[in-house]
Amino acid sequence: MNSEVDAVYTWVNSDDPQWQKLYAEEKDRQSSSRQVHPSVDNPARFQSRDEIVYSIRSIRSYAPWIRKIHVLSNCALPPELIRAPDVIAVSHDQVFPDPSVLPTFNSRAIECNLHRIPGVADQILYFNDDVFLCLPVAEQLFFPDRDTVAVFPSKHDIPYERTTGLRPVDYGALNACELLMRDFNYRPLKKLHHAPFPLLKRNLVELEAKYADVFARTRSHKFRDNSDIPPATTLQAYYAVATGRGILRDIEARYVDIGDPLFPLLIHPLSPLRRGKYQTLCLNEVTRPRFFAGTRDRLIRHFLETMFREARLHD
Repeated sequence: MNSEVDAVYTWVNSDDPQWQKLYAEEKDRQSSSRQVHPSVDNPARFQSRDEIVYSIRSIRSYAPWIRKIHVLSNCALPPELIRAPDVIAVSHDQVFPDPSVLPTFNSRAIECNLHRIPGVADQILYFNDDVFLCLPVAEQLFFPDRDTVAVFPSKHDIPYERTTGLRPVDYGALNACELLMRDFNYRPLKKLHHAPFPLLKRNLVELEAKYADVFARTRSHKFRDNSDIPPATTLQAYYAVATGRGILRDIEARYVDIGDPLFPLLIHPLSPLRRGKYQTLCLNEVTRPRFFAGTRDRLIRHFLETMFREARLHD
């Protein structure tokens, strides 16, 4: 294997006892008057159904050229990952330059440190734990060459015309675009697909050097804040395009909301997803379903076990 691409995950498990203790203590410290979008503190943001296990199985099946897999987390890994010889657990205190801001429950703050993971490759394929590969994919889909990343714009416009009532993820994208327009005269048009994000470590190093104060401010927020930047997604992707190191490219990506009333049909054995139409899948959950949550959990577990039963990590 000649590939020098590493996969990186950020992961959380709200069932981890130590995580629960830290989270409860930090929530108690937060001002009761703090106004945040409901999605920021929704339990769905932190719930784990072991999706990361199945996501890494999908790498084993469909991207065996990945060199190493780094999991950046402040939670104990699932047993199947612990037994995997090339899955490397990385704690937050290994990568945050200022440990006084820990613990953190802000994925954007954590993403500010992907380039600080010890020994990580220059070419990084960044996964959220709810993103899966569904078909065999070549390294060149994500990295056309050693100095270039692919950028996967979706059909959805970046909401420049709105300034209030947005989700934190949208404010983050707008913050990144403001920097790119100001400093590179480049105006991104589309939100990105919920898919694996190819990035270059050297680009993140450059971005932190240029925007040190913005990185530090985002790292300091223990929960998502509307002033945060998304360094591993919108910022680095369109920075690469603006500097000639990224190309816009299509990908067959499927986004499925677990809370969608049609969710059972979207993952049905006869659905386009199950019939091999898509290269990637994001199985997202913005808010916890109000009804039949237990039934959905069992349905999700069965779907994941059926879809990604091969390539168990300890085999």
